[in-house]
Amino acid sequence: MERTYWRRAEIRRDEEDGLHRPVGWLELFFDLVFVVVIGILAEDLAHDPHHLTRFALQFAAVFWVWNAFTYYTERFETDGLENRLFTFLALLTVAGLAIWAPDGIGEGFAGAYLAARGLNIALWLRAAAHERSFRPIALRFAAGYVIAAGLVAGSLATDNDLLFAAAVLVEIVTPAFTTKQQSALPPLSRSKWPERFGLFTMIVLGETVVGVIHGLEKEKNLVAGALGLAICFAFWWLYFDFVARRPSRQAIATALGWVYLHLVALLAITAAGSMVTVALTGHDVPGLLFVGVGAALATIGVLELTLERAADEPTHPVLSPALKIGLGAALAAVALLPVHWSATAAFLLCLVVLTAPAGYGAHVWYRRAAPAR
Repeated sequence: MERTYWRRAEIRRDEEDGLHRPVGWLELFFDLVFVVVIGILAEDLAHDPHHLTRFALQFAAVFWVWNAFTYYTERFETDGLENRLFTFLALLTVAGLAIWAPDGIGEGFAGAYLAARGLNIALWLRAAAHERSFRPIALRFAAGYVIAAGLVAGSLATDNDLLFAAAVLVEIVTPAFTTKQQSALPPLSRSKWPERFGLFTMIVLGETVVGVIHGLEKEKNLVAGALGLAICFAFWWLYFDFVARRPSRQAIATALGWVYLHLVALLAITAAGSMVTVALTGHDVPGLLFVGVGAALATIGVLELTLERAADEPTHPVLSPALKIGLGAALAAVALLPVHWSATAAFLLCLVVLTAPAGYGAHVWYRRAAPAR
């Protein structure tokens, strides 16, 4: 392939060409700024769980910015200098999200969000100028952004966070109106695309670990701290055993649902991690701990329903997701009980629930017949 300093946008066809494209160092560097912003959001929620609605809205906005740039890279990544320049510009906008995240949905955070999304839309339109097949998709993305920008402007003018929520929702649902057009594009990669989401999941899990350690710095409850870390480890076990090792089915509608479910799962894991921190610092155990852990577990179960199944897949197509969905719903319902939980007891209950599907996975995985020698 001819190398040039500045390359035009061309749709990648890695799956059609049988190419395995690993995650690049530039993408890993770009993800570092999301470590910062997610850490700030998690810390704010741990400081005041009453900020749950604000946290969820900001988290959704940040996730969608990350997802949009990740999807652009999946479709149009090049080795030209323009890729590095655009990535640096994107990094600046995400840094703005981190800087103004503690202030809530104000001019700073909303402006950084619009800047990030505006840059992404500009990249889509640039791609559409070179790839005719992508034009109807890019124009729909741009239309959604224009509507969202108007809603954000209204939010700032009226100091109404509901309008900002509506703006983020518009951008999140806009791709659902492009499924027919996207179905005509080359398939998404079965390697790099899932790997990017796995790495973002590691960022979220890392912030959960940081929260547990910060909680232990204030209250040296080593037993509860060990159980809190075990909850983090259980999330890792469940996601990477049941979800990350398989790609989603190639139908665009299914792949889009896979993305939406990741938003819910990662939001729930981050919220649960913040509540672990709250419980460790000597405060009452928030009911949000059970809701977060339960919602994350149930969503992982639903995620399983979107994945491809190989002929030798050991997990049961119904039992495996049903176990997670049922246990997750039951654990979330515990928040309704009028019970005063100690941190140790609450963590132990969460861990027991998480261990059941993890144990099922280990059982079916190691029980598979060994290959003939």
